[in-house]
Amino acid sequence: MIQDRRMDLHHPGVDAARIIETNSPYELLPQQPMMAGKRIKYGVLLIHGLLDCPFSLRDTGNYLQSKGMLCRSILLPGHGTNPADLLNISYHTWIQAVRYGIETLKQEVEQIYLVGYSTGATLSVYHALQDSQINGIVLLAPAIRIKAPVNIIAGWQYLMRWLSENRQWMYRQEEVDYTKYLSIGFNPVNQVAQLTDVIKELREQHQLECPVFMALSREDETISSDNAIDFFSSLPNQESKLLLYTSFAHRYPDRRIITRETVNPELQIKHFSHVSIPFAPDNPHYGKNGDYAFASHMNTKDFIYGAYNHVEERFFNLLYQLQLIKCRRRELTFNPDFDFMAENINKFIQG
Repeated sequence: MIQDRRMDLHHPGVDAARIIETNSPYELLPQQPMMAGKRIKYGVLLIHGLLDCPFSLRDTGNYLQSKGMLCRSILLPGHGTNPADLLNISYHTWIQAVRYGIETLKQEVEQIYLVGYSTGATLSVYHALQDSQINGIVLLAPAIRIKAPVNIIAGWQYLMRWLSENRQWMYRQEEVDYTKYLSIGFNPVNQVAQLTDVIKELREQHQLECPVFMALSREDETISSDNAIDFFSSLPNQESKLLLYTSFAHRYPDRRIITRETVNPELQIKHFSHVSIPFAPDNPHYGKNGDYAFASHMNTKDFIYGAYNHVEERFFNLLYQLQLIKCRRRELTFNPDFDFMAENINKFIQG
């Protein structure tokens, strides 16, 4: 399906096999699995976010696999192929895909955990609210509420052209990242918004009882960190934990919230972006030496990295050209604190 639908596989110099593998679902079998009788003790279902593919949780899956857990990812319908495949998709089909992943994994493990990134986290909450057999959920940069997408409109000229020519797309861009879509349609964003509304209604009927591990950036430019923090604070399970990345020191009365300051002058990092949370520094695509053209390589002092959207990047680039600032701004593409986060996820599951 991926091979039939993708438009970039026949471009000169493209590694088609790598692109197909990167966008495909995978299973990570542990070499030394923790056992509960004849079954593997821990099973982890990895659920990627909107516009992404299973690759976004590969680093987390590899880490948990090394700790003896069986990890599987799924490819949400409409993803990994062509951005146009999301124009007519429904969040109900995403729910069905995750349910299939949960039910098949249950057959092979003693305990099942969901690890969701962004919209994948939203889908994890949906299923945990309705399935008491889910032992816990891990939410990375969860889309409890999405922010107004200011970065999808780059100016009035683009807005007027869009209004007159194309009402299906919020933002069209050349697809230069083989692990995610850069073009954004109205429909998929609307489907995520509808899903968050459904979850809000479900939570009015019953509480989320299972333990929750959450990690997010206070300065996240894509989802509302305030809503995510409020959501966490309302959770009744005292085994839950929130790892909050923040650019300024702040202490929360909820002792389950752990803050990690993000400012790192040596690496030119101010804060963590939405994109950065699930990726390790050695990620082959988004890491320090990643093959993505806009990866945070940090081999130059021209950039300050953080949670910057496209409009902000262009604004700071203009200031740089006018010699009003010394450094441009660019979105951080990996998590310098990944190992700490991953080990805390491991402890959360095994705890």
